[in-house]
This record gives sequence, C-alpha cells and structure tokens, in this order.
Amino acid sequence: MRTVAEVLRWRAARHPRNQAISYRDRRTSFAELDTWSSRLAAGLVETLGVAPGDRVAILDKNSDRYLALTYAISKAGAVMVPVNWRLTAPEVARVAADCEPALLVADPDFAGATAGLSGRVLGYDELPQGDADPRRDDPAAVAWQLYTSGTTGVPKGARLTAANLFWNITSLGLEMPEIVEGANSLALSPLYHVGGSGWAFAAIVHGAGVVLMRDVEPEALLELMVAERVATGLIVPAVLQAMTRVPGVQDRDWSSLANVAYGASPISPALLETVIATFGSRFTQLYGLTETTGAITALRHEDHSGERLLACGRAMLGGEVAVVDPDGCRLPPGETGEIVYRGPVLMEGYWNRPEETAQAIRGGWFHTGDAGATDADGFLYIRDRIKDMIVTGAENVYPAEVEGVLGAHPAIADVAVIGVPDARWGEAVKALVALRAGARLTEAELIDWVRPRLAGYKRPRAVDFVDAIPRNPSGKILKTELRERYWQGQGRRVH
Repeated sequence: MRTVAEVLRWRAARHPRNQAISYRDRRTSFAELDTWSSRLAAGLVETLGVAPGDRVAILDKNSDRYLALTYAISKAGAVMVPVNWRLTAPEVARVAADCEPALLVADPDFAGATAGLSGRVLGYDELPQGDADPRRDDPAAVAWQLYTSGTTGVPKGARLTAANLFWNITSLGLEMPEIVEGANSLALSPLYHVGGSGWAFAAIVHGAGVVLMRDVEPEALLELMVAERVATGLIVPAVLQAMTRVPGVQDRDWSSLANVAYGASPISPALLETVIATFGSRFTQLYGLTETTGAITALRHEDHSGERLLACGRAMLGGEVAVVDPDGCRLPPGETGEIVYRGPVLMEGYWNRPEETAQAIRGGWFHTGDAGATDADGFLYIRDRIKDMIVTGAENVYPAEVEGVLGAHPAIADVAVIGVPDARWGEAVKALVALRAGARLTEAELIDWVRPRLAGYKRPRAVDFVDAIPRNPSGKILKTELRERYWQGQGRRVH
C-alpha cells in the first residue's frame, strides 16, 4: 500500500462487511465507504475537473461524509486540505488564499465563513457523483496539507505525503497493538487536526472501525464509548478531565476499553493517576506536531510510574529525537534545550513558504520550538514552548511545570502560567486560575499552598481568577492572548 486510497481499496476487499465508520445512527462498512468515495472521486474528476495536485478543502465538523470525501480526494489524485471550523470568516479567507483550492466543500453550518470567498464552494449535497474510481492517486505526491493551529501568527500549510502517514501508522501500531481489525477506535479530535484525521486513518489502516462524534459533550461521550464498545482512542487531557467528573463514570462498563492515547497538551500527574484509576485501561502518551505527521514519541503504559509520569516517552520507530542548544549542539541528559526531530514522518515542507521551511528544518532536523530534556534512558521531558519560558532574575521558569503543580490543587479546574512585566526582575510569574464549580480560594491561600512545592523563583507572585482559560482546538493554552493584556505598551514579549 502506497497511497491513502489504496488502504481503503484493500480493506474493502479484505473485510467488505466490517464496520468502517460509526456516526450518529449511521453505520458504513468498508465496502460501502470504498464505493461511496469512488463515486465522489469520479464526480470530482469528471464533472468538476479536479486535476492531480489540486487542493480540495473541507470545512466541517467530524462526520462520515467528511471521511468519505477524504478518501475521494485521494482517489482523484488531489490534496486534502482540512480547514479549522473554529476560524472566523477572514481567517478562512486567508487559508483559502494561501492554498488556492480548486474546490472548498463546506457544511451549511459554516456558510457564513465562506460567503465572501471567490472560489468554488459547494455543500456535500451539491457534489456530483460518477460511476468508477478514477485511480489517480500518486504514491510520490503530497496527500494532505494540514494547517498548523496558529496560536501565533498566520497558520502554515504542512505538506504530508502518504509515506509520512504510513510510517506514522506503522510506528503507532507498534506502540498501541490494541488497534486491531474489528475493534472500534474513537477519533475524537477535529478532523482538521492531525490527531483527528491521522487517528482515523490509522484505525482504517489497522482494520478498526472509526467512531466519530460531531460535538464533544462528556456525558454523551461516555455513553457513546460504552455503546460502541470503543477499544482505543485519542483523547486530549481537558476532555479526560471532564469525563472523570461525570457522576457515576466508574460504574459504567469499561471492559472493552483496552488503551487510551492522550496528548496535544500537558497533563498533570494527579489527573493522569485519576484517569487511570477511573477507566482501568492502559494509557499511552503521544507527543508530536502537525509537521511530524503526529506522534514522534510514546510513553507506554508500563512506563507510567514515578518521575516517568512527567515524561512523554521515547522516540518511535524510524525517528530520532534530540535536545540541542541555540547553536544546534546536542545537549547531554538533564540539560534543557530545544527539542529537534529527524526521520520519515517529517513533512515535505510548508506550502509556498521556502524561507520558513528552511528556518524550521536545518541540517535535516526539524526544530519544534518546544523546550525539553532527556534522561539517561532516552525518555523525553517537555518543559514548555521556548517562547513561553519566563526569565525572572536570570532564572528560567517553565510554565508547564508550575501549571502541573497548581493543577493538583483540589479547588482548581484549569490554570495557565505566564510571565508579566516586573520592574525588578524583568519578568514575574503570574498564575491565571479557573476554579471548580462552588470552590473558593484566595490568592494568598494558593501562594501559601504552593510554597513547599516549588522553588521560590518559580512560585507565582500574583494570581488572577478567571472564568475560563482560553485554549486552541488542540487543547493548547493561548499564551499569546493571555500575555497581551499585560505586555501592551511594553514593546516586547507578547509573542
């Protein structure tokens, strides 16, 4: 198998009647998905004139139609470009201007976001269909163009090949052997995200059925997982936390749940221990980026103990992960620097951005922008984003470490730590805290609570209580947005 489309053709021939997708009350077999996507592909080519290499964009929440179109685009030899449905109309327009799609397919829910676009925009129901699979998929071509989440600046289109995808899926299967033929796997992350589309693709490669949910609501999610007897899935920490707070969650039948992957944002050891106790399954942490086609390290369940609860695992098959100083020299275990990666899941580069590609990939190594360190056994520990590091009185503070400590307080539902201007120290540590419903906590009480748990320079000097912590769709805290109010007029540090 060398293309996205070839996987589906093979699965349809091997297990035609097995469930490929479960969405709401609809069930689609591998044979039905293959036929459906072939007819859509024929319509793209024969009626709409989509040519090999053309970009075809999709703007929608998770659905079976979305996945069918994903395979149709591959069969047509085009490049699938999923668009973040959370974007505003001007932001959608910027993505469309960047990728110049031959066609944008949008659900009616997002008609307002596409109203001003000049290119061809159709709804699913308007897509023509033909009779036969055009079989234009090219193993050497870019398969997907996924836009980075864009917490700062304009999102960039990472070009991923089928080879990137297959390497990722192969290594994921070695780390999570529970993704198997006939078992159901939950693709919960948005399909415009590599953790959504990539996970769904992984499930189908391994012969598992993909379980989709359009809108995530904890109680409904728990019911869906039990009803569909979900065996595996990728769930971000914020959703895991919400699930554990649903009354009676431990009393449900979790006998089918074999292994849950988590990642995309930091998780505190306290929450990790809670979710393991709640669901009783294996848990695997994954760390990766859009530019690396998803996961590049994995922390297997048997390594979830002691200090390793703070790690994100070791490099996956075929790849190499290192930590380097600003000059690109490899650092020894225990020293913090920038995490870099080289290997077969590294993107082809950013679409139409040669300078930014050259800046990100230097000497064959992709520079992630994440700060981290390794231990003597090769386990990677993420400290934070380099740009989020706080320098206070010549000491480096990594907000994720402080957030992990504060997040263990029983009154705290969510927390973000940022650096704010300080006349004496340059920057001071500030915590923004969202409390659990009905909880009470003062600034002085929290600072006293954290005193024996963190070194003095790491402790928050001030606490602001907020209704919610802003996060992007991947679950990452929008630190730029939080810092902006404190750094306006200071001439630095917002980004």
